[in-house]
Amino acid sequence: MTFGSMPHARPGDPIPPIRERGGLRPLLLVFVRGVARRLERNPRGVARTLACLDIGLAIGQLHTAALAATTRKAYAGALRRFDDWLGGRPPTDRFLARHLDEMFRRGLAPASAALVVAALRRAVRDLNRAGRPCHEHPVGPVTVERLERYRREAADRGRGQAAPLLWEDADRMSECAETLGGLRGVRDAALVGVASHAMLRVSEVSRLDADDVSPQPDGSALLKIRRSKTDQYGEGAVLHVCRDAAGRLERWMATAGIESGPLFRPVKGAAIQAARLGTGAVRAAIKRRAAEAGVARRVSGHSLRVGAAQSLAERGVSLAELQVIGRWTSPAMPGRYVRGQKASRGAVARLRGNRTKICKNRLQSEKW
Repeated sequence: MTFGSMPHARPGDPIPPIRERGGLRPLLLVFVRGVARRLERNPRGVARTLACLDIGLAIGQLHTAALAATTRKAYAGALRRFDDWLGGRPPTDRFLARHLDEMFRRGLAPASAALVVAALRRAVRDLNRAGRPCHEHPVGPVTVERLERYRREAADRGRGQAAPLLWEDADRMSECAETLGGLRGVRDAALVGVASHAMLRVSEVSRLDADDVSPQPDGSALLKIRRSKTDQYGEGAVLHVCRDAAGRLERWMATAGIESGPLFRPVKGAAIQAARLGTGAVRAAIKRRAAEAGVARRVSGHSLRVGAAQSLAERGVSLAELQVIGRWTSPAMPGRYVRGQKASRGAVARLRGNRTKICKNRLQSEKW
């Protein structure tokens, strides 16, 4: 029987057992059997298997991934920076570990290194599902060990978090915006109040529609969030907005004549556009109103959300309640935001801080 007439030369045909033990023919049969098995699993898989991850292809695959827009942007940026650093070299485990070493020398936080690793893992998973697997996974044992050491040795570098805007800051920002007047001031006063009260992300503020607002008899309002970063399937959430912020929101809608469509819109002079206010414009509005209110700290569009979490923690809200209110998937992130507040309300602060009072009560009881 010649090689071309072997019964297992075509995919799907049975593979006969190897009976001969010596010579070159058994080795050839072993090789052919391995190829045939691959063809049985995926007739075109061998031709489509990549030696290493194609980063350009992975970035293109991110556009259709079920991820939040900010996550896709962060992953794509991390992949592009890694690809530029490679300079044509293959994205292997050892090169990725060297890339993490350089990030460590540049003083970047562990979160930046973890972002690169997460983006590459996601890229490999997406390409596998698309039928373009790679032979060598870029996140191997060398990278995993290097990332663990990175987290240990750079734990004090933090996450580069911007300063929080507490409830008091948000109220002062809304008041300043109203005092300055104009359509933009009315809009920003409502925007800041709603974002602070409902602990909204910037993307959630931008996606709000007029139909998402439900005024309540007591002057407050309910806000429907149709989709968020941690709610990719659109199950939605209903949030509470207190009376002062709800009143500012009602004034903005009445002044702008908004009954449907986007809730927050661009304002140019005395004209209100029909388009939706973008995430960049939302961030700019928050930073501008914070500066006008005398906040000298470095703030970001996320500062209102962080400040609201800290304000709740200062008033005794538990970490589990914060997770529910802020719609986090785990308590790790709100736990980072409120570490100082939890320490101030911990057992040591309660007991050791009341030591003087306890001693006075003890002396008083001994007199009796």
